[in-house]
Amino acid sequence: MLSKVFLPLALILFASDVMAQGGLPMPRNLQAAFDKGTRSHDGMPGKMYWQNSADYDISVEFDPTTRLIAGTESIVYYNNSPDTLREIAFFLYPNLYRKGSRRMMAVRPDDLSDGIQFSRFLVNGEPQQNINRRANGTNMRVRINPLAPGASARFEIDYSYVLNKGSHIRTGEVEEGASFVAYFFPRIAVYDDIDGWNNNPYLGTQEFYNDFCNFKLAVKVPTDFLVWATGDLLNCDEVL
Repeated sequence: MLSKVFLPLALILFASDVMAQGGLPMPRNLQAAFDKGTRSHDGMPGKMYWQNSADYDISVEFDPTTRLIAGTESIVYYNNSPDTLREIAFFLYPNLYRKGSRRMMAVRPDDLSDGIQFSRFLVNGEPQQNINRRANGTNMRVRINPLAPGASARFEIDYSYVLNKGSHIRTGEVEEGASFVAYFFPRIAVYDDIDGWNNNPYLGTQEFYNDFCNFKLAVKVPTDFLVWATGDLLNCDEVL
């Protein structure tokens, strides 16, 4: 009878001793970050920690009648990592409504579109053909000449897409004459010391994260419309 009582206890003690010797399992990508000194076990950034960043200069026009959004975007992307980058990952969030895109929320057939269309795409002043861009749903990869650590790359982009009328998934026409326009520009994804490029697609339900960047934005709408947005208004005398 005593053996039946002490055997489970012995197994528990043995398992505890093994765990104490081996420690908790550590994911390989986290262990690699600790080894490189970019992260520390106390949760603070390591001595070798880095973040990439970018400067965005965006001019966008919205036609409430057709719901067409047309924008011009200049991005200067800074590679602060120790890695040489041979491609840049973008997020195209409006492509959630693109025909054939994966999503986890229902979209009305009349809200499906061709997604973001590019009429100009330059990298450091050089035109990029479609063969150098691979779009899959809300994700896009752009092949570039090697971008060395400490270097920067400039992207000049003209793009357009049609805002959804219904099927409200964080963006779209609220009612006639009022629209909530979110995630309205191509944005470079996060490249970090844990996973490299963030390849997680936006499916309409989850939250996501971005680099800390600087933004300059100009918005053009009909004169009888008001714009509500975050940021510091720089031309009060012209628009108020």
